[in-house]
Amino acid sequence: MDNGLTIPAWSGRRRAEALRLVKAIGRRTNAPCCICDQPIDYSLEYPDPWSCSVQHLKSRFLFPALTWDRSNWAPAHISCNKSAGAGEASDVAPAGLGVTSDDW
Repeated sequence: MDNGLTIPAWSGRRRAEALRLVKAIGRRTNAPCCICDQPIDYSLEYPDPWSCSVQHLKSRFLFPALTWDRSNWAPAHISCNKSAGAGEASDVAPAGLGVTSDDW
């Protein structure tokens, strides 16, 4: 039975728009990778392992309701994001997660 609380999958146009937004804010603020804290070259594109991806600060597996919450997104290198795995990079989330931000 559907309770009406389904979370849209992390895919398609929504995912592409999330990446576009994270990259735009990352470029503007010169944000480093949220996992390794090294600079991100925002001009690189997938599949370059050092290009930007969207990291969920609180994992989608453990916190599915935060999947589309912009305050739960941060820029990360694709290689760092893939190596972190579910839950690992989300162990240290910034204070105030879930509070609406003007930037995100």
